[in-house]
Amino acid sequence: MLVDLHCHTHPRSACSALQAGQLVRLAAERGLDAICLTEHDRAWDEEALAALRAASPIPVFHGVELTTDLGHVLAFGLPPQQYSPVAAEIARAAQRSGALLYLAHPARDGLLRVTRETVEYFVSVEAANGSDSRIQNIAAAGLAKGFRLPGIGGSDAHTEAEVGRAATRFHMPLRTDTDLLEALATGRYEAILR
Repeated sequence: MLVDLHCHTHPRSACSALQAGQLVRLAAERGLDAICLTEHDRAWDEEALAALRAASPIPVFHGVELTTDLGHVLAFGLPPQQYSPVAAEIARAAQRSGALLYLAHPARDGLLRVTRETVEYFVSVEAANGSDSRIQNIAAAGLAKGFRLPGIGGSDAHTEAEVGRAATRFHMPLRTDTDLLEALATGRYEAILR
């Protein structure tokens, strides 16, 4: 199962030009089996998310991309009331709630953000980002080897052209956010560039 774990939509992420329905349609057309909405620093409203899921031909999962003092963090399973700009705080919240945190695009801007906190707070990194260069993705994939779980992949889509450029291949079917979180915790997946 091929899942794009890093997608943004307008207006929830102001930097995105993609409407949610447009994102879902393009993802399905490009051979993705599911997507995960990871808006910047905000959760989707439950009713709006339920309506999108009901109209979608593929599963739509929900996470968030948080802006923190250690960089951008992709969080899966983290309750919205526990969002924070402080990585140490979201790491504690993730531990309490069973959420998983991945450092997003860790080699962007020529920096490899590796510190003691990076390894302590995050289960892994985004090893394949469709908006990063080949060199940045090679560096990120190498960095992923030092973490507890494999790296994930996502397009970081903000425009039509970016949808599906990178994804995560799972070897099991996923239908719900709980399925996604459990599959991520197993480590049986791989980040791929497309």
